[in-house]
Amino acid sequence: MPSTDRRGLRVACMIGCLVLALGLPDAGFAQYDPSNPIGGGYSGSHEHDTSGPTSADPPTQRVQTASGGNYEYVVVGPQGESEAVRRAIQEAGGTVLRSTTLGALGDVTIVSTFANRAAYERALELIAQYAPDSSLAPQHLYGFAADRSPRLYAPNLIGDAAPGRCRLSAQVTIGMIDGPVNPAHPALQGANVTYETLVPGTLVPSADHGTAVAALLVGEDETGALAGFARGARLYAISVFSERNEREGASVERVAEAIDRLVAQGVKLINLSLAGPENAALARAVSAAAARGAVMIAASGNDRRPHVAWPAAAPEVIAVTAVDAARRRFFLANTGAELEFAAPGVDIYAARERGAGYMSGTSFAAPIVTALAARQMAHGARSTEAIRQALRRGAESLGPGQRNTDFGWGLVRANGC
Repeated sequence: MPSTDRRGLRVACMIGCLVLALGLPDAGFAQYDPSNPIGGGYSGSHEHDTSGPTSADPPTQRVQTASGGNYEYVVVGPQGESEAVRRAIQEAGGTVLRSTTLGALGDVTIVSTFANRAAYERALELIAQYAPDSSLAPQHLYGFAADRSPRLYAPNLIGDAAPGRCRLSAQVTIGMIDGPVNPAHPALQGANVTYETLVPGTLVPSADHGTAVAALLVGEDETGALAGFARGARLYAISVFSERNEREGASVERVAEAIDRLVAQGVKLINLSLAGPENAALARAVSAAAARGAVMIAASGNDRRPHVAWPAAAPEVIAVTAVDAARRRFFLANTGAELEFAAPGVDIYAARERGAGYMSGTSFAAPIVTALAARQMAHGARSTEAIRQALRRGAESLGPGQRNTDFGWGLVRANGC
């Protein structure tokens, strides 16, 4: 339901932004146990956050559950293989719950459950045999790549002359896949924002995260405090997050659908300030979008692990970490060989659902890099590789060597508007 009617959008967000399992009102979130890929007996929340994770700890994996308590699994693959996938799931003893056509990507998502491990493993075998370009994976839930923590240092750090002084020289549309956004926020009222949600319902998480990311991209504020780094760009924001048991989550199914919608609208630049585990089905959607010319930039995640989160770790995606005003890496930021660039993301003054405040996390570094990519697009850069090369040429090296696992190629620099 794309629209630029801000009053209607605000009402829509207040009364019905997000229920993650569309058509499954009793579905929930559960911590995924890879040794028991079926789930079952879901009652309430099975989530347990680890306190003080170390590199030896397994990452917390949350997976959406169906009303019967079993984990949901999602296949993303070519539309021409959809019937073969359905037959494989059913032949293995699984149950197909629903499917969604991703028209712009030429793909389809098929969601199912399995009664036991043998059925799940048999489905993997059959899909590999009869639908080789389709991928079956858990319906992982991705979290905001953000952490909360306290100055207006970011513009100076990346080389802008002053906060909010850069306006794009040509029209660029930025896609944003995130949580709810408040388009009525003063920093967004003067911006060109189209906002929709893919998950109607009443379990709506706070709009702080999505509003912050949106304003960092295209915010309009003459004081500069809440001005975006790509002022003048058009923003197409899609919310994919719901909240249950005080935890936000975005399923592979919804993220893939959001990517598809943006690609269908011709959006060539997408910001993904969300993070989660590696997922073959999500990889398929990302790859399909990249093949259609989409440039994707994502947050590396805040799990304090030596592994970049997905989708940032996908080879087609530009992975971003966060640094503070002293160019020190955010202490919770994930590290890894896939990291490409660092940007301000610690104690960033940003818009909230109402008002503003200081926020920290790789979520808030990613839109700054996306905004600089938009500036490059306004000057004619079109491909992911062209954006990568432009950002590399201007980056300030941080840490040892030309590129390292803490900062990638280094701190992005604007080098003009």
